[in-house]
Amino acid sequence: MTAPAKRERRPRLETFHTSRDFQQAKKSQTRPQFLQIVAKPDRAARRESKAKSERKLTRVAFRVSRLMEFCTKRELQNQTGHGIYEWPLVVLKELMDNALDACEEAEIAPVISIAVKPGSITIRDNGGGIEAETIKSILDYSIRVSSREAYVSPTRGAQGNALKTILAMGYVLDREREDADGINNEAVGVTFIETRGVKHRIQFRADHVTNQPKITHTITPSRINAGTKITIKWPVELEWIEQQFKQLAESYVWFNPHLTLRGTWHGQQFVKVAATNPNWKKWRPRDPTSAHWYDQTRLQRYLSAHVARDRDLGRNRTVREFIAEFRGLSGTAVQRKVLEDVGCSHQSLAQFFGVERVNRTGIAKLLASMCKHTKPVAPKHLGIIGAEHLKHRFLAAGGNAETFKYEKRMGVTSEGIPYVIEFAFGLHQSGLTQGAAASRKFITGANWSVGINNPFRAFGSTGEGLENTLAKVRANAGQPVICALHLASAYVQYADRGKSSIILTDDADQLDD
Repeated sequence: MTAPAKRERRPRLETFHTSRDFQQAKKSQTRPQFLQIVAKPDRAARRESKAKSERKLTRVAFRVSRLMEFCTKRELQNQTGHGIYEWPLVVLKELMDNALDACEEAEIAPVISIAVKPGSITIRDNGGGIEAETIKSILDYSIRVSSREAYVSPTRGAQGNALKTILAMGYVLDREREDADGINNEAVGVTFIETRGVKHRIQFRADHVTNQPKITHTITPSRINAGTKITIKWPVELEWIEQQFKQLAESYVWFNPHLTLRGTWHGQQFVKVAATNPNWKKWRPRDPTSAHWYDQTRLQRYLSAHVARDRDLGRNRTVREFIAEFRGLSGTAVQRKVLEDVGCSHQSLAQFFGVERVNRTGIAKLLASMCKHTKPVAPKHLGIIGAEHLKHRFLAAGGNAETFKYEKRMGVTSEGIPYVIEFAFGLHQSGLTQGAAASRKFITGANWSVGINNPFRAFGSTGEGLENTLAKVRANAGQPVICALHLASAYVQYADRGKSSIILTDDADQLDD
């Protein structure tokens, strides 16, 4: 019987995790070893493996209504160009502008009253009132409504959404006011418009599922037959803005010699000014626009607005009827010359504008011919406030008569846009005596509307604005000076929707007075 074969000893397998372990193992072994090296997975690999096992998000495209731009604080601030703490001033400015325009359209001297009470702001005018159809269209937040939106003329405002933003302010303030415990889901904004014997109660809420305003509009009889009375319910306190509010209201009489203004704050009168010239003449909203104030793009926009409106009304106007609305083109003889130049004597406005594509060549010819057969508007026809009225306001504000200075500049830009700049300056009486002096009184505005803040932030390419210019002559905010700067122009360009900054250029020619 043979002995069993000696079993060969196999080398032991070892696992090493580091290079140091590997080197020590080599030194300790006398014969070849079989090594198994296992690498530990790093953290990145583990994260990647975990990520692969997690569920992925599939993003979808949501449709969000643009109408909610009127229902949040951030969007209303974008719309108005002013922070939430300046909203009472926005209400005052927009309603004053509308009231003055309404009176001028009715061709009567404006008489406006302002009343601020706990929880409300009310402004009343003696204009022609607001049509029921106009109020109805204001409540449609899917469109912009303005009687001046497409016109080029010296106008106080042309945004077309002022009342829409004001109607929404009370709701937003009520929803996000600081004393509320979180968001007030029962928030509501309430506005009353009384005109032509009817009281319109407008309740503004928001549907936060569909992201759209919810408007409740009810009507009852009113004793207001002449003019318009608008009351905005204000759910937060107004005391912190009192001084700025009063100053802004009083500033309107500086640029409007025909304005009679009265104002009360919690029953106490803060302004009572009679018009210095009820028959003062300026360019009014009903005056015809001038062809010289348009370029091809602006005229195309004006044409398209008329064509769209005619379509909505089922109207089919001719080109002749359209050009008859321009200054200097009301006569049939001159109308005939323009139509012959362009070759559209018997054409409808819609056909001339273009059905499939815009008739840009025809529009250019029409603009050139209208300018050829009419005269440009002289700057003086825009309206001049005048030294007499501004000095009257200067003295009423406590100015010293001997220091009063007045300057006027008139001219035309390279685009044919006329302008008038008026500047009044002087020292407050307190600045001539020892002791405490009054701080600066500073009134600025354009087209007979007052700026909430200084809109003249940069003069052309210099980069320097009105504040820099005044600082150079030591007339900064702490000095006892009174100054007023007003610009009248057929076409004012603003840098923002809130009309807080005016774009000024260097291409203006100055005319002799």
